[in-house]
Amino acid sequence: MVIPENILAQCHMHGVEAYPEETCGFIVGNREDQDSLETVLPMRNIMNELHEEDPEQYPRTARDGYMIDPREQMILERSLKKEGKEIKVIYHSHPDVGAYFSEKDKEDAMWNGKARYPGVTFLVCATTKGKPDGAILADFNENSGDFDITPVLPDSSSTSAGLVGGTYGVTGILPTIKFIHEWKNGNRQLEHGYFRFVPPHQVRDLQQELSARSNGRHALVYCSGRTALFELLVYLRESRPQTNLHFSINSTFLSESLHNLEIPCHLLDIENLIEPENLSAKQGDVLLLEMKDPETFLRKESEWFGNLKRLRVPVIIFAACPPDFEVWPGGLTYWVSNIKTPDSSYDISGIEGGVILSSADRQIAELTEIRKRNGPILSARNAAVFLEFFLENKIDLKHISVLSGIENRQKVSSTESLISQRLCEWEHASSGFLFPSGMSAIFAVLNLLRKKEKPQVIVIGLLYSESYTLLMDSGLSSNWEAIFLGLAELERLPEILSDKTAMIITETITNPLGEVPDLEKIGNIANSFGVPFVVDSTLASPANCQPMDYGVDYVIHSTTKYLSGSNDHAGGVVLVKSNEDALALENFQKYWGLTISPLESVVLLECMQDFEERMERFNTNGTAIAKFLSEHSAVAHVYHASLPSHSSFSTAKKL
Repeated sequence: MVIPENILAQCHMHGVEAYPEETCGFIVGNREDQDSLETVLPMRNIMNELHEEDPEQYPRTARDGYMIDPREQMILERSLKKEGKEIKVIYHSHPDVGAYFSEKDKEDAMWNGKARYPGVTFLVCATTKGKPDGAILADFNENSGDFDITPVLPDSSSTSAGLVGGTYGVTGILPTIKFIHEWKNGNRQLEHGYFRFVPPHQVRDLQQELSARSNGRHALVYCSGRTALFELLVYLRESRPQTNLHFSINSTFLSESLHNLEIPCHLLDIENLIEPENLSAKQGDVLLLEMKDPETFLRKESEWFGNLKRLRVPVIIFAACPPDFEVWPGGLTYWVSNIKTPDSSYDISGIEGGVILSSADRQIAELTEIRKRNGPILSARNAAVFLEFFLENKIDLKHISVLSGIENRQKVSSTESLISQRLCEWEHASSGFLFPSGMSAIFAVLNLLRKKEKPQVIVIGLLYSESYTLLMDSGLSSNWEAIFLGLAELERLPEILSDKTAMIITETITNPLGEVPDLEKIGNIANSFGVPFVVDSTLASPANCQPMDYGVDYVIHSTTKYLSGSNDHAGGVVLVKSNEDALALENFQKYWGLTISPLESVVLLECMQDFEERMERFNTNGTAIAKFLSEHSAVAHVYHASLPSHSSFSTAKKL
């Protein structure tokens, strides 16, 4: 079935209007024409009414479920029949979890193993942060007794207009206003774009390969296996009222790390398995199993796993490598593992990754959105190497160099330490730590400093939009809060600071208005109260400001931006002033496995060679353009701190 663009746009629009709740309705067409799709008819979602009347029978609300009033549907069908029309498609939206056909959707669409509405197609439209975000069709297959899922692709020969930066470029081209509108309205999908939001094809191909090998419906890759596991455990902790983790693991280091997640933990004896009836999904029980031969254990204890599935108790297996399953095991909810190339004496070591394999549709969709936000992405270069290994079962240094696009670059040992050393010199810091992305660097600092006893973050000025998302995302177990101050409100800062304040955070140059906070004034206040001061200095770069000279404790950069300047690198860095803070961040990074790919480090080090020259030209050109535009009759206002008309002109001159 092909959904006309105008019909799809209307369904997406209804999803946006209903956000953050689900919308629902029908697409109707001529009874005599199989392909006829003429009209979109929105219907009432009565889920909230049902939940209010009987929350035990209807635990879902319109936020995560939909139901059309059967009486209203029956009246509509009678009316359509008189007009020679019929319902061809039932559509609904998914707020913030992506477009997929969930187990609940499937349950509602079937009756006694057959289609409840024979011949009717289901359309699921995703709405992410109040905007259209893709769609899928689900058609019942009588032979398999299941639904065939088809992505709704734009009715266009082009879903993307190219990539800046070559094979590992991080910038997609959106060539026209019309193209952008079609993408925003959900009528186009991007093949290329910023790596956190549009996974590179190398990552998508690797996920498809891992999914096919395990026969699970989904594979989600990360920068390391430990990151994948911790992201999953925190997601489970924050998405339910309570979580009780029953674990049996071999690693002492991992056992110690689990306690840092503030999840109640209970040791599990793998030789004397707990009775499934003693566990309860409602009580938040989750099983985490690590063993030498998990695939044999799954076969041997299939009945035990089956009982756990019946009770809906999530089971996680943490393994050394991805599995090869002919059929996804019943009762297994998640398989989490490392991805590594064989041990060798390569002078580029540490090429690793992690993966979550699962057939839990909604949970993986939500984890995908969390991965975008937190930034623990797998390097596309690593993904290309892993994919080659899985397909060819052999890999060597030459393969790695060619696949990752570094064969013509200078290779040096201790690349990361050289980068860190240079950045510490530029930023007047004591230590530096490289991360998979700028957002993962921000994530690390926020979660290092923000605790239950110190839940408060003070934000000064405007931050990068995704930083807001990270700040404001509070799960069911957290009590985090943020206080926002404008740059002109610094006099209030001493009044707001308290023993609950975890940190003060700002940006050296805010986006998009280019405002510059008074770092010296903020630093003096923060230091006098003993509150950590954090600055995202990505837009300023070390060429224009050294925040640590003004009392800043942590400086963050997305190395993907100015420090690289090449459009083909992904990474982030945190610079730290004190040795004590550096040790704490080093331990956090080690626990979470949030490390940059060595292949990305090679690229970054080379790109940094001309950083100072690039930034000098950038500053000169930017100032000239700002002056030209400010004097142009067609321009009302220019936001650039080099102009006397800018609100931060005096502050910028001080820094």
